[in-house]
Amino acid sequence: MNSKGFPFPMPLGWFKVALSAEVPPDQLLTRHYLGTELVIWRDEDGHAVCHEAYCAHLGAHLGVGGSVSNGCVHCPFHGWAYDGTGRNVEIPYADGPNARAHLRTFPTVERGGIVLAWYHPRREPPLWDVMDIPEYDDPEYADYEVFEYTIGTCMQEIGENGFDQAHFEFVHSHPKVGTAEQVRFDGYDRVVLTSQQFPSSKGPVDGRIDVVGRGPGFAITRYQGLIDASLVGCSTPIDEETTQVTFLFSLRNPDRDERTARIARAFVDSVSREIGQDIPIWEHKRYTPTPALASSEKPIMDYRRWYEQFYCS
Repeated sequence: MNSKGFPFPMPLGWFKVALSAEVPPDQLLTRHYLGTELVIWRDEDGHAVCHEAYCAHLGAHLGVGGSVSNGCVHCPFHGWAYDGTGRNVEIPYADGPNARAHLRTFPTVERGGIVLAWYHPRREPPLWDVMDIPEYDDPEYADYEVFEYTIGTCMQEIGENGFDQAHFEFVHSHPKVGTAEQVRFDGYDRVVLTSQQFPSSKGPVDGRIDVVGRGPGFAITRYQGLIDASLVGCSTPIDEETTQVTFLFSLRNPDRDERTARIARAFVDSVSREIGQDIPIWEHKRYTPTPALASSEKPIMDYRRWYEQFYCS
């Protein structure tokens, strides 16, 4: 068990490592995720590539002075070049490359303007594909508004909030506990369909919060009521005790109506405020493996059983 009291390693899965716009051609982006340093760049075909950041030669950090050219990443220490598969293809002062030199390379895809890398502790290939984000290409939806949070807890604890309907009333002051119409776990997928009441200046407003997710690190939440909006939620393990959460909001406002935009601004601020209310609870709570639950809280244990498949023994 780690120092925070959570008995979980990092889960396997697809995890956001960058937004597509953060990875222009011929540049290196450095990030610390998945318990290590990463470098992210684009090959000659424009495909995003993600490696562990350390040169297979003498361990130099490729993101500190390294460069990208001719479809390769070049080490700043001795100029060794690696292609998008992580294979050494050139040593400037040798007759040929070193066939044993290979960077750890994470399978990578892009969906809806997000670069996601596949992590498996035993380095096994991807088990599922990342779901599409239809709102990203829908002209009725605005560009993302991006919010990022670094939280001192494990990913499973954060995800459990979506199956804890009661906390919306007591932590976030929603007018009443939402009604879970459907909670379904199907292989790597999860679905939570709920009717809710949202607070507003004119009193409670009926609405919906519907969530579809695949794997532990990716979900789309769709809001209806005050506004129509999509929230792409990405959770990425920094290490076993720390998670980065990225919220990508997109508002449906095809007529660019100012009143809708004002309501959306207040709504986004409200959701952002709510995660700020959750963070101190997450960072100071202790995992209870056999909790005493109310009869309506069965989905919490269903979620935990579903999540077990993302841990390797």
